[in-house]
Amino acid sequence: MQFLSRSRGSLTAVVFSVFVAVPAAWAGTSADPADNGSSRTLALQQDIDSVIAYWTPERMAAALPAEVPTTSGTAPISLKPIAPENEMRREDGAEPRGGVRMMAADIHSMSGRIFYTDDQGQNRSCSGSTVNSNGKRVVFTAGHCVHGGGAGRTWYSNWVFVPAYHAGSPYGVWSAYQLWTKNGWINSADRSYDVAAAVMNPLNGVRIVDAVGGQGIKWGYGYGQYIYQFGYPADPPYNGSMLYYCQGSTWNESGFPTISCSMTGGASGGPWLESYGQTFWAYIYTVNSWMFWDPDPTHVYKWQGPYFSYDTAGNLFDLVKDM
Repeated sequence: MQFLSRSRGSLTAVVFSVFVAVPAAWAGTSADPADNGSSRTLALQQDIDSVIAYWTPERMAAALPAEVPTTSGTAPISLKPIAPENEMRREDGAEPRGGVRMMAADIHSMSGRIFYTDDQGQNRSCSGSTVNSNGKRVVFTAGHCVHGGGAGRTWYSNWVFVPAYHAGSPYGVWSAYQLWTKNGWINSADRSYDVAAAVMNPLNGVRIVDAVGGQGIKWGYGYGQYIYQFGYPADPPYNGSMLYYCQGSTWNESGFPTISCSMTGGASGGPWLESYGQTFWAYIYTVNSWMFWDPDPTHVYKWQGPYFSYDTAGNLFDLVKDM
């Protein structure tokens, strides 16, 4: 696992030990995965200002890492007919327009730390990435970074995305207009559908992808992809202040893309990028969902993400792309 320095192209390795496996979590049942559910809309300026003001540097520093899923799921399953053009599809990324200088648009400007208050009243953090779309307002992350998942759980509040986070951001704090995730996550906490999209409010009249750039996205491309996995781990030995990455080929483990990595909690929702380094943007292949450790959560040795099919990521992207 490696730390990604803020200088373009400069990498510093950080090495941790690998430990024996922890048992996988329980299997669960899911609702229809082609359905999406959304949070309330945050549009009034006074509400937006209140959410941004809530996240003082002290609250950001004290935020706990996200709770990770505990239900294994049944990935991947398609319950509805899918048009052939959607079975395997990719959408390209985009450069910023009127925000970050083009030469500064990179993994740092398009990745960010997410802060929110969960449905139990705890301030927590995740990771996420901007994604290019027609509306230029989308951030992708994990479902468990927007909703508690399962019976009695609900949407999170005070939700913000901070690009290029490093005890603050040169690009500001962006509030969510709406949060979206799969009903399979909302109803059953099934990590087969642990993916989410946030539609962001403009900041100073500028849309977030125009400001910082946006990654592409792809689905239906199978396993065995060589990817770079990014996130802001916040559990020890990390503190959430820096963007880290792992790299390698994914493999299929019970239907979930899997990769070796020692990032800890807080990296949830961070992107797995395919074709990284070929241009300033790459394709999101999945997001950090679930980690395995031994003997405790500070000794992580692999991560999994939901398989990106049209049922999981594709129709979610299509739903929010024009917002």
